[in-house]
Amino acid sequence: MKKTNLLKPIALSVMLAFSANEGVLAAKNDHKATQEAVQQQVQSAGDKAIARKEAEAIKEALDAVLATRAALDALDQGKTKEALAHLEIVNGKLSLLLARYPELGLIPVSSEAVIIDYEGDLKSIKQAIKKVEDLLDDNEVQKARELLGTLASEIRITTTNLPLALYPDAMKDIAPLIDQGKIKEAKEALMAALNTLVITESVIPLPVLRAEAMVRKVYEEAHSKDPNPDEMLGYLKSAKYQLEIAQTLGYGDIDKDYKPLYKAIDKLEDQAKSKKWGETFDEAINKLKKALEGFKADIAEPKKTK
Repeated sequence: MKKTNLLKPIALSVMLAFSANEGVLAAKNDHKATQEAVQQQVQSAGDKAIARKEAEAIKEALDAVLATRAALDALDQGKTKEALAHLEIVNGKLSLLLARYPELGLIPVSSEAVIIDYEGDLKSIKQAIKKVEDLLDDNEVQKARELLGTLASEIRITTTNLPLALYPDAMKDIAPLIDQGKIKEAKEALMAALNTLVITESVIPLPVLRAEAMVRKVYEEAHSKDPNPDEMLGYLKSAKYQLEIAQTLGYGDIDKDYKPLYKAIDKLEDQAKSKKWGETFDEAINKLKKALEGFKADIAEPKKTK
């Protein structure tokens, strides 16, 4: 896995495993074909999610952290005046942050995204899970851990945050320490301040993004000049298949999250088979789209990792 550079803002375009291939007939019930047909939409959604996270970063917070590290580097080189100059920058940026964002506990500094996409199908995922269980039964913990680490299909966004309740307090006594010649103590205080940075992680399951894109395809087909019910059924079946992958990989809860989604897809399948287009069909699709969006948002809620 790619290591996170905690102070490097995102400069990343999502590159996923499948190329776009519009015009594929979803009616074939070929899950790979339907996945390829929506790939461009999925990549666009992933890029937008990363861009939103990037936009949340606050420049003054990044400047404060970079200046903190610069002060520490200066002390390592015996450049106390330079260190004090960097600390002035830190304190100035922190004062601005406290004035502008008094209600925020965590100030986003920078983010980085990585893509982890298991290339197998639902059957191979289940086989891999069984293999992990067998390895654990045989006390092959490290082999199980290595295999388990591949069982993910997600955009993982790691964000470094400055804790506004802790960081300014951790910085305020460092300049006096330098003035007193207590360089070792000043360096320890700078390191302690940097250690208050909070790392959060947001996860966006790729199968859920794919299911969303497939549902949009159903809507587009329903509003085409000559709607093809088989095409719609193909996308609906593949959307359910993608959700089954997400469920098997452990994203969300079967009763709370997946059963209502499966039920909504079943209802749309019945309507598609009966060729019941119109307002009722649109309402059902929009309800499913909203449910998928809410499900994705719940999973993507940032969680502290440090």
